Amino acid sequence: MNIRPSTEAERKYTYTLSMQLQGQTGCIGHLRGDFDRDGNSFFTSWDDHWDKWKTDEFVAELDEVINALRSDEYGLLQNRSAMSKYAAQFPESYYQGIYCTEYGFRAETEKHAFLFRCNPSPGDYNFYCYCYVKERLDHHMKEAEKGILFIDSSYNDLFRIADGEMISITDAAGKKSECVCHYIDEYHVEVDNNLYHIGQFAQIMERSGSIYAPVESGTRQAEEEEPEEKTEQTLEYKTWFGTTDQVTLTVSTYMDNDSLYVGLTKEEDGFSEFYADVTVNLSTPVPPYCAFVDTNNRPEVEEFLVKNEIAQSMGLEQISGYCKYPLYMFNEQKLREFCPNEVAIYEQKNKLNKDQDKKRTEKSR
Repeated sequence: MNIRPSTEAERKYTYTLSMQLQGQTGCIGHLRGDFDRDGNSFFTSWDDHWDKWKTDEFVAELDEVINALRSDEYGLLQNRSAMSKYAAQFPESYYQGIYCTEYGFRAETEKHAFLFRCNPSPGDYNFYCYCYVKERLDHHMKEAEKGILFIDSSYNDLFRIADGEMISITDAAGKKSECVCHYIDEYHVEVDNNLYHIGQFAQIMERSGSIYAPVESGTRQAEEEEPEEKTEQTLEYKTWFGTTDQVTLTVSTYMDNDSLYVGLTKEEDGFSEFYADVTVNLSTPVPPYCAFVDTNNRPEVEEFLVKNEIAQSMGLEQISGYCKYPLYMFNEQKLREFCPNEVAIYEQKNKLNKDQDKKRTEKSR
């Protein structure tokens, strides 16, 4: 087995694509896993894509790859701490994913390629492994380097974009949308998972009175990078036992309902390690920026939240098992001060973009 940081092009194939692209690239299926709350467990689930390539040889190789990456030799999939330490050795593996900073790696055997998307943060799946027939994946990626050609209805060349880039479409009423495009072959393109011949797409746009153009990647990048970088500001945390630690606030979402997760990390040997869960995930829906606080495992956490003006009690409780968990409303400005990008992701997942709401209100006046 060989392993290295994935390339920018390879990172596009660590998400579930259309059946058309799965077939062209030889995508057998994907494995996803997490280290649970303690950061040391190992839970996985498998999804088939093209079962005809899931041979006994592939299954054996997948087991070998996963077991190797869980060993002391690599440690990438050993636990949450080991994943962070392994990724830190390869700065080129870091990239901005759809929701957070992620780390990409490619492991391969003679016949198969395994593309990993890793995220050591608690409260989410910690890795995805997309499995491919290596020859088919590499052939498609080589062809995709040509880029995607867009033409007008008279077959005149208009522009090319790189595979995975976006175009903007403005309809006859002036409504604008942005669509992700994937290379299929020289004359076919996938626009937001819809397959078109490039001539057919041009004719549809012309008949509807729509205008299409490339989205400038530099402009998108500037917009994506607008939030401030995470502030590594520490807070003093006094435990129930009388000890004091310096901790850092973390924000994420729970994987099953996208509700707010707040936790604490602590620096150990130059690495950020899990310290405590502030919130607990219960089945009861909660208002935006609210969460139940884990006073069962951390009885001192309420004092910590109030003292640092991070959250305030709502005066409500939820019983789960033999425990009562108080509901707190978190100070969104305080959370954004510590974790601007993570809060933006939480707001995006829950459609809480207040800046956009404000702009729409002002525009309607």
